[in-house]
Amino acid sequence: MRSVAISFHRTAHALLLASGLLLSSCNGSQEEATDVHEAGAPDTMMGALHTMADHSQALQPNGNLDLYFAQLMRENHRAAVSMSALELKDGKDPELRSVAQDIHRAHQQLILGLDSAVQHIEALPPAFPDRTTQSERLSRLLEAATDGLHYAAHQTMAQAERTAEDAGTGSIDRDYAALLIPHHQNSITLARAELELGRDESLQKAAYFILQDQQREIEQVQAWLQQHPVKPK
Repeated sequence: MRSVAISFHRTAHALLLASGLLLSSCNGSQEEATDVHEAGAPDTMMGALHTMADHSQALQPNGNLDLYFAQLMRENHRAAVSMSALELKDGKDPELRSVAQDIHRAHQQLILGLDSAVQHIEALPPAFPDRTTQSERLSRLLEAATDGLHYAAHQTMAQAERTAEDAGTGSIDRDYAALLIPHHQNSITLARAELELGRDESLQKAAYFILQDQQREIEQVQAWLQQHPVKPK
């Protein structure tokens, strides 16, 4: 019952957040989200993380740090949707499938909201680039995320690669639970940067709920991993 309540709470926050981002944009659309796990999407959990890192590195930092945050967070959400689609396709564990269903649905709505926020920011009149110490600090934090992943997340990925490579551990459920942690750690790094130094109110609200929800999901999958230890061969 508690797990169901948490899932409902998380999904409701995500949908409300996406709604707020959409409404805050003059170019926002109320179209229903489409499944972004389309042809050419990564076919492994690790592949989704690498695609996220590659796409983030391809983004160029710009004078508007809120815009850069929104673009980076969109790549994070796309990775979460891809990973969740893989869990829903091949995963067996009911608890993890429930988590994946919530993330798959909610993050597609959030992608629509971020798309709308990006369009809104890009449509604003040109402004002088921020040159303050705080802006430079936020820029460094965001650029650190495009270098690959938050340091702790990168370490987790590197360890997983040494032991499993892209093929995974042989358990789609375990891959999903283990690699959702570094994915979410990266999102939390971005969210904290936006909360500390961002200026767009709707994106700061988004960052707050992202931080809260993804920390809770990390704790949830960590508990699952503890309850399902790897059996010695």
